[in-house]
Amino acid sequence: MSETLQSLFDLLEPLYQGHPAWPVERDRIAAAVSAAAGTRSPTLRALDADRAAHPAWFGAPDMVGYSFYVDRFAATLAGLRQRLPWLEALGIRLLHPLPMTLGQSEHSDGGFAVADYRAIEPALGSLDDVRALAADLHERGMALAMDCVLNHTARDHPWAQAALAGDREMRGYYRIVDDAAEVAAWERDLDEVFPDTAPGNFTHEPALGGWVWTSFYPFQWDLDWSNPAVFREMLDVLLFWSNIGVDAFRLDSAPYLWKRRGSVSRNLPETHTLVAALRAGLDIAAPGVALLAEAIERTADVLPYIEPQDGTRAAQLAYHNGVMAALWVALATGDAAIVGDLVRDTVLTRPDTAWLTYLRCHDDIIWSALNGRVSAEALDRISDFYTGVGGFGDGRRFQARPGAAASTVGMLASLVGTKGPEALGRYRLLLATMLALPGMPMLYMGDEIGLPNHVDPAAPDDARWLHRPPMDWSRADSAAAGKGAGAEWLALTKRLLAVRATLPAFDAKAATNVQADVPGLLVVSRGGDSDTVVLVANFGDVPQALPFAGRWKDAIEDRPIGRVIAPGAVLWAIRCD
Repeated sequence: MSETLQSLFDLLEPLYQGHPAWPVERDRIAAAVSAAAGTRSPTLRALDADRAAHPAWFGAPDMVGYSFYVDRFAATLAGLRQRLPWLEALGIRLLHPLPMTLGQSEHSDGGFAVADYRAIEPALGSLDDVRALAADLHERGMALAMDCVLNHTARDHPWAQAALAGDREMRGYYRIVDDAAEVAAWERDLDEVFPDTAPGNFTHEPALGGWVWTSFYPFQWDLDWSNPAVFREMLDVLLFWSNIGVDAFRLDSAPYLWKRRGSVSRNLPETHTLVAALRAGLDIAAPGVALLAEAIERTADVLPYIEPQDGTRAAQLAYHNGVMAALWVALATGDAAIVGDLVRDTVLTRPDTAWLTYLRCHDDIIWSALNGRVSAEALDRISDFYTGVGGFGDGRRFQARPGAAASTVGMLASLVGTKGPEALGRYRLLLATMLALPGMPMLYMGDEIGLPNHVDPAAPDDARWLHRPPMDWSRADSAAAGKGAGAEWLALTKRLLAVRATLPAFDAKAATNVQADVPGLLVVSRGGDSDTVVLVANFGDVPQALPFAGRWKDAIEDRPIGRVIAPGAVLWAIRCD
């Protein structure tokens, strides 16, 4: 273990060697990692060994994720276990329940204001419920992902409360600025996450005699990752949940960890090093556990989280938010070139990495992820399009940084046009395309039954709750019986996931070749000579000639295909000669 510990410390020394607490924290980190390694169960060690033999285990063709809020999907963790047959039948292999840990008593930002990293929200269940869920999933060949909110805690967190009470050690866990002039100096270079509802990046706290850094909401206090004690605490949180049975962690708000005067304080090299160090710590004690970087940034800024240029092992997964936004651009404009360009430019080379691909999630669609690839004016038009201005979408405007297009909120079914065959056809085009691109796909709760926007008068003053509805189990049960508004959506989703699971070419590490661009047409070849699948997606409004000769069939429909693809159609073409 000494060699692997040294690899961890080689990453941390440049960050912390000048900090007075570093010698003590270095020993504490070593002790925490050693203790976690020594107490890992034989069952979890066996999983580690299996995943060592399959380092991109999360990228198998049958590995599809599902993201949801536990309370809105199944009320409790015990209720979630009762719903596992539904998820299995759908074709899901990885569950990502959104924050389950104890949140702030009021205004918890959907659970992302964490009051206790080691406790479950009582209304959802207990630690034993998580253990039981993880064990149940593993018996079924499924996996459990969990959020770890790295950048901030709730104001209710004991660390913050101790700081407010005058504890100097706990004060050192947070970024606190002493005077207004220094706040102004920092603010000159910073963006705002929520310019409409939480402008600025600092909140005055009289009890602290200063301003605490609050990148998100005033009740979410940014941790000071330049303090090695913070690194040790958060690594210990990952180790704790890994030994309970969690298989992957979504590293929430990863870009914000390190702050530097004169910079935007996002995506700094020190932040990339911290993610790599968290990975190195897990490699010692829980090597089969994966890290997913939540960096909703331009693609060039996301790549260092997953494939650092220096070859360091970091997160194995990252949201491909660029491709997600590009798919919605293609649907609105009929031009798929941007999707092809992004796929071509972001082929991953490490054997243990993959993109996480998706169409919707619990957050807004941030169009600025495409800055530099799509003009600001065009992104403004796209944003308007999905709020019903000249388009079929029924979304709503969210917030935007100055000069950026407003983000969009709304359920997938509402963004593609609420009802009718056209809406289902758009869903088919988007979903079949996303599932064929390299990566591990993640579905969002309710999309499989075409669940529309949900206006909840009791929801917090945050437009994102429009696309965080309760699961409509009456609609779902009817859909499973082939009846009602969601039946065609569910049948289509099940079919696509079932077919995908049989195609080795859709492994995340299978070869990917974006073929010559034709306006409106996306053509991506996956796999090798013996198992090639060619995605052909026509986002345009005119028929297009298929770009290959010979005898082919569509794997989705299991029938031969002709020489032309209709507007809005999508094929997974495989050879049959």
